[in-house]
Amino acid sequence: MMKLRILLLNLLVVYTIHFMAQESYSNDVTCVKADDNIAVITASGTAEKKKDVYNMALKSIFNAIFLNGIDGVENGQPLVGKEDSYYMNQFFSSRYMLFVKNYETVGDPVRQSSNLYKGTVTAQILLGALKKDLIRNKLMTRPQEEMSMEETRQQMALPTIMVVPYKSNDRSSYADILKNDFDLRIAVSTVKEGFVKLGVKTVAAEGKQSGTLRASEWESKNADSNDKQLLMNSGADVYVMVDLQKDISAASGSRVSLIMTARETATGVDLASRKSWTNRFRTTDVDKLCAYAAQDVLDGFLKDISKEFARKVQQGNTVVLRVSLADNAINTMNSRINGTTTLSAHIRNWVRKNAQGGRYHIQGAVDDSLIFDSIQIPAKDSDGLPMDCITFADNLVNYLNDSGIDSEHRVDGSTIYLTIQ
Repeated sequence: MMKLRILLLNLLVVYTIHFMAQESYSNDVTCVKADDNIAVITASGTAEKKKDVYNMALKSIFNAIFLNGIDGVENGQPLVGKEDSYYMNQFFSSRYMLFVKNYETVGDPVRQSSNLYKGTVTAQILLGALKKDLIRNKLMTRPQEEMSMEETRQQMALPTIMVVPYKSNDRSSYADILKNDFDLRIAVSTVKEGFVKLGVKTVAAEGKQSGTLRASEWESKNADSNDKQLLMNSGADVYVMVDLQKDISAASGSRVSLIMTARETATGVDLASRKSWTNRFRTTDVDKLCAYAAQDVLDGFLKDISKEFARKVQQGNTVVLRVSLADNAINTMNSRINGTTTLSAHIRNWVRKNAQGGRYHIQGAVDDSLIFDSIQIPAKDSDGLPMDCITFADNLVNYLNDSGIDSEHRVDGSTIYLTIQ
């Protein structure tokens, strides 16, 4: 019992010392200029002794950077936000000067009516090094654009990719292009194989197309409509369009250029693009030239895609929700649920509350259907587990069941098809 009291007393002393120190930090902190590496900041500090004034001013700068935020530095957001006592005690007692490139005093300390001395400094803070130190000590997450492929995999699964040929018009289908353009078919195959070697799960366009045809899932005979249906039913998070430019010369050497654009399947939003010519080689073999081109650009291209998906760790993923009525449905979208809101509003309110930041967009709402062409869902649920399209759909169906509304659903890629019974 005595040991416990001593331990609690020691913890209280440490907390009190740090609390008193933090209370004496000044809020008179202003950013002069800043970039990703250096921040020039002016701050005042107070202390009982003249020799401690400027140290307190410098500590006030770091206290503001960590916990309060400074306008002009990192968009005014604090780097830490939630205090870590161990790190803070170590930092302010012996480490803070490691992150001060230099500083200048503004005049001499002046005694205040409180009998404390007050002085001002302008300091160059090594902001980039400070952020790296916080990341290393797990007080700050690595900027998403700096995440490696392995770090991205740890945060969330890499996107599933379908590689398709570039279409110059809506009259040609992917199948026709792959059948009639041998060189472009080689380019598509080379890019797909390159993704596989980089550890990415891919969807074969030809195989998925055959399966879709067998299931008679085409909406119409229009080639462009068929291909859109193919993409939406593919299960791929991203589709990559590949075009090929050739400069073939047996005399001076040949070269090719792979032109690639990655788009999110659910929304059609561009994620990344790459175009690069190979060097000239003494060959007219397009297969070899495409392999050289893929080797040059594919790793960087995939990293560009991974950066966009890394941002989704914080921003969430995008899904599409298409709500329709069964032929024998007893409700319409305008039916009142529990005598209060309409069915359409009932679903819309749930989506608003469960979308990341309430971000969604409705493409259309009529008596028998409701289409959300973009819903931003969280990357993780309340338990910290990954949130995907299937889980989001299951949660919505459970909500409707609890409200006495029967429904059926299926998920294709990032699209949820919900049928109200």
